[in-house]
Amino acid sequence: MTPFFSVIIPLYNKENFIKATLESVLNQSFLDFEIIIVNDGSTDQSLATAEKTLRTFEQKTIVSQTNQGLSTTRNKAISLAKGKVLALLDADDLWQPQYLKEIHQLSLNFPEASLFGTDYIEFYSQSLQLQPRKNIPKAKRDTTFIVNDFFDASLFQPITVPSSFVFKKEVFETIQFNEAVTFAEDIEFYIKTNLNYKMAFCFKPLVTSRQDIPNQMTKIGFKGKKLPDLSQFENDTKQNSSLKKYTETYRYYWLSQSRISNDLEHIILLKNNLNPNYLSYKQRFLLHMPVFLLKRLKQLKSFLLKRKIRVTSY
Repeated sequence: MTPFFSVIIPLYNKENFIKATLESVLNQSFLDFEIIIVNDGSTDQSLATAEKTLRTFEQKTIVSQTNQGLSTTRNKAISLAKGKVLALLDADDLWQPQYLKEIHQLSLNFPEASLFGTDYIEFYSQSLQLQPRKNIPKAKRDTTFIVNDFFDASLFQPITVPSSFVFKKEVFETIQFNEAVTFAEDIEFYIKTNLNYKMAFCFKPLVTSRQDIPNQMTKIGFKGKKLPDLSQFENDTKQNSSLKKYTETYRYYWLSQSRISNDLEHIILLKNNLNPNYLSYKQRFLLHMPVFLLKRLKQLKSFLLKRKIRVTSY
């Protein structure tokens, strides 16, 4: 029988996290799902731990490949999926027990939608967990609705993380993850899907996105990595001002990180493409700040975060 959900899990060196992640799936209140794991050449005990955790769960597919990167791994896992709806899940994140039930309800309440998402919690430690502010009115908390403008809603902070992003399998027939991109793979996928399909959203934090992972890509930077080519969306931005601001905001963020890491290749590339007219005054000021001061500000931001004060340039 065809399952309603296929849970898509790329796995690479997450032996200390994959057990809890899989248990959060097995503990779902909505049980009509299969689990697809593609082990992307892990060199630790991730695969063995996953197989042991799922030993009594029948609706699973676990395959291994040589290391090929996140986009290729996701595409491979999705190609094996039998479900009508595909639920992405990183191998270190967690779902609340009602997560799939809420997504299923979204699909019933909003049949016009092909994309679905929920809010999330950022986990830094047991004593530090935050629900980041979104560009959505607070009055909408704990409600469900169609997202009229994904790019505007995601300006302060993305309204979804990969582990809270779900889409109908038919979406994948026309849009796949770009296997040439090796950093921020999700951004290009978000843009392409939200330009072509409607998203239904549950404004409840039903996913825990772990920020305490050693050697996490967002912490170690993207020097030598391939960023999404946002210029491919220039024609779309002419009719969509919020998309233009969204793409320029990411260019600004990546440029700031490149300056801190002295990544000359990306500094040149991003400077040539960035249009500062779409940035806030604060962002334009920070772009011209000396690098040593940027590093000090980054340290201050980390200091404040530990005290549950989250500051951004948005």
